[in-house]
Amino acid sequence: MELVIIIMMLVLVVVATVAIRLTQTGTPFPYQKKPALFTEAERAFMLKLEQAVGDQFRVVNRVRLSDMLIVTQGMDKRAEQAAKLKASAKTLDFVLLNRHTLEPVAAIDLVNTESKVGYKAKADWFVRGALETVGVAHVRIKVRAGYKSSEIRACLAGKMGASQLSPLNVHKAASRGPTRPIKPLRDINVTQGGRSQAAVA
Repeated sequence: MELVIIIMMLVLVVVATVAIRLTQTGTPFPYQKKPALFTEAERAFMLKLEQAVGDQFRVVNRVRLSDMLIVTQGMDKRAEQAAKLKASAKTLDFVLLNRHTLEPVAAIDLVNTESKVGYKAKADWFVRGALETVGVAHVRIKVRAGYKSSEIRACLAGKMGASQLSPLNVHKAASRGPTRPIKPLRDINVTQGGRSQAAVA
């Protein structure tokens, strides 16, 4: 009996030691803040994407496919669970939402054809098929330097249809003129205590 107790205590000590080593710092939150939420390529693309769509859509990033889709009713539990797991394992780089209803309109993935690390070099038939089934355009755009908002807009129009994109609101730069009428400068004689002073209106 005593031998069993000793063995159990040894097992507990080993488990506790392994747990501490796994956390490295010995704290329950062994994390550090990332210096940036986006890679440089993602940041550059998102800025141009926002310019390309203007104020028609909201842009969100890193959206799980399962956040956009629901499984069709009537499936057996096993097939339903498999479909949910498969969708939850897929992430879309950017999603365009209707600005008013927040309905997903298009999904955009950045593609790195020069390297298989970091971006989706090969088309994902499951993602494409799932999005096509629910009527959401899937746009794949190559990662490169020097994005132009007009080129991104052309890619979106090619997949979504030009009629789905509203004309961009182009705001002319405001003139640097006065914001209110300015009265002409004139001297007004104000007498105070017998002395004359000049005031500007």
